[in-house]
Amino acid sequence: MKKQTSATGHIKASAEKVWETIAIGGEVHRWFGAVITACELRGSGSGAERICTMADGAELKERIIAIDHKAKRFCYAIDKHPLPATDMISTMEIADLGDGITKIDWRAEYSVADEHAGVVDQTLSSLYAQGIKAIETHCSAD
Repeated sequence: MKKQTSATGHIKASAEKVWETIAIGGEVHRWFGAVITACELRGSGSGAERICTMADGAELKERIIAIDHKAKRFCYAIDKHPLPATDMISTMEIADLGDGITKIDWRAEYSVADEHAGVVDQTLSSLYAQGIKAIETHCSAD
């Protein structure tokens, strides 16, 4: 079954700084260190591969699908991950709400068996919410 999971947050950081952090593609460990301890980017832009090591030692293999600077949209496939789901595509969208407030919408679409849908949804929504807070901390540190 195809499912969607998302987390949205309004953070106190400039949209440009947030977009710069995300659009670079790599260095995820610099802002999401509680979950990702290492991140290697192979290539750049669409088609680049990203290998991330999680705090528990699990490895993520990701492929950047698109980086749309005008729309501030970053889309990537997660080809290898520890969850019982397949065909996972994740998208981060950034919107400038003014007054130094940025909206981040982070969502995933994936295929999952009914019996695993709840755990995948809960895991991803929790991780994405944590990631949004981590981006805020990182981007407001300067």
